Amino acid sequence: MINKSEIENIIRNDLKRVINAEIVYQYAKFDDALDKILLEQSLKFSDPTTFNDPFDCNEKLLNIDYNEKIVDETISNLTVKLSRQEKRELKRKFKGPSNQTEIMQKKREEYKLSCFSESHKEVLMWSYYADKHSGICIGFDFPHYYEDKFILCPVKYIEELKPLDGKTDFNRVILYWLTTKSIRWKYEYEIRAITKSKTKDKHELVNFDSQYVKEIIFGCNVSNQKINEALVKLRKSNLPYDKIKIKRMEINEKNFLLKEKIIKPSA
Repeated sequence: MINKSEIENIIRNDLKRVINAEIVYQYAKFDDALDKILLEQSLKFSDPTTFNDPFDCNEKLLNIDYNEKIVDETISNLTVKLSRQEKRELKRKFKGPSNQTEIMQKKREEYKLSCFSESHKEVLMWSYYADKHSGICIGFDFPHYYEDKFILCPVKYIEELKPLDGKTDFNRVILYWLTTKSIRWKYEYEIRAITKSKTKDKHELVNFDSQYVKEIIFGCNVSNQKINEALVKLRKSNLPYDKIKIKRMEINEKNFLLKEKIIKPSA
């Protein structure tokens, strides 16, 4: 079981990791990156049920261990006076797996996520999320807490699922749940932006200030012509063009990795 102090420690370490990650990167298809993210300064936040990992934020994977004593204490501390029958029903709801599932399904609808990475050089990320190296990776220097917009939290990668102590603050449990994935995804080095849902739609757009754009990196399969056309649009935009470092990725002839080439340094 993961107890309350362990979860608190995990969250503290998460905060340190986000603060130390000066730049977070988002991989995207070329047109989405250029037109939506850079020129319109908007990020897409999605319901986690749309993600490509069926285990991601799956309510069936969250096992909160409400032991008898904790449930009794919780119910006795309620300010509302309950009959014996109401107390029995409430205990059943607290402890029943099907009810936990229903609660978490509803809770999940309250949040939407946007995915970033600590790395801009991962070959698989370019393949999966940037249109087979024909897209763009954008580096941002967002604050950990972007007021009224979102918070940044790193993803934790684990090998096995453990029940969570029912004494843990529920909001901490939700945060842990939204940012935990299988060890199989560790190569992504993911940082998640989490926002409260404003609609019931599967996707929402959140605008950001252009000052947070620090790097623009073109994939190794993007043509020189396409890059030059994009640079013309970027110069004419309201982005702080002179302060943004622009690169392209190239195939490293010595191994199966990528290397970067600077097209324009930042001022």
